[in-house]
Amino acid sequence: MRTETEKTQLWLKPSNMDVTGGNIQIEEIDRLAEFPHIKSVTISGLNQETFEYFITKYGKQLHYIEFFKNKKVNNWELLGTLPELECVEWFHNQRITALWDMSKNYALKVLSINDFTRLHSIDGIEKAPALEWFDFGNAVCATSEIESLSPLCNTNIRRIDFYGKKIKDFDISVLSKMKNLEIFNFPTNLFTTEQVAWIVANFPDLKGYSLRPYVEFVNKMNETEIPTVIIVGKRKPAMVIKGNEKRIENYTEKFHAMVKEMSMRAVENAKV
Repeated sequence: MRTETEKTQLWLKPSNMDVTGGNIQIEEIDRLAEFPHIKSVTISGLNQETFEYFITKYGKQLHYIEFFKNKKVNNWELLGTLPELECVEWFHNQRITALWDMSKNYALKVLSINDFTRLHSIDGIEKAPALEWFDFGNAVCATSEIESLSPLCNTNIRRIDFYGKKIKDFDISVLSKMKNLEIFNFPTNLFTTEQVAWIVANFPDLKGYSLRPYVEFVNKMNETEIPTVIIVGKRKPAMVIKGNEKRIENYTEKFHAMVKEMSMRAVENAKV
């Protein structure tokens, strides 16, 4: 999520770190005391007690924090005490169930939350006064899902990356209440083809990975590169390009026809 100049300057990790993240000790966190000018840190192996120690003692020094495998933290409210925090990236947690109060995170521009098994509501995200980029979903495990995007209404967010399993209410009308949104990325099979066409028709300037009739990629098999496409839409197929040109063309024509019809409808509705 961060630029190259903002990448981690120090990784605080436990000596016993394993695939679960391990358990970091106070003395291992205190390595940061040797680097008072560092603003960017990755940290692993926190539990609730060591998380609170880390934030209380060093949080105000930091602008960028990547929490990598800290599954034993169950309450991250102390993040709300860091007004200069600009970017939070958090990968893998099994206990957190709600966002923290972001109303005093005046500098927070980027929030990335991936592989959370119990966080299903983003209520409260509207309190983040400066948030521009929200990333939520699955980095490894296909378990992340949220109830609704509706808390994003009337926010100043410019970019959403949602690569989770499901948005339960599938309500995309939220987009009409996000005046600053420029980029919306999501899996090709998250919405129906009709829903994707509606987004393209109603928000023609919006950019996104899946805002098109199909996505082209190269499938490697036995060291052979095979040009392939996946048709955008729930339950739509992937297919090798060679031999399927006509099928792909038909999908493309149907998609553009839907966009055209929905665009005309949007214009007529605007006149009413």
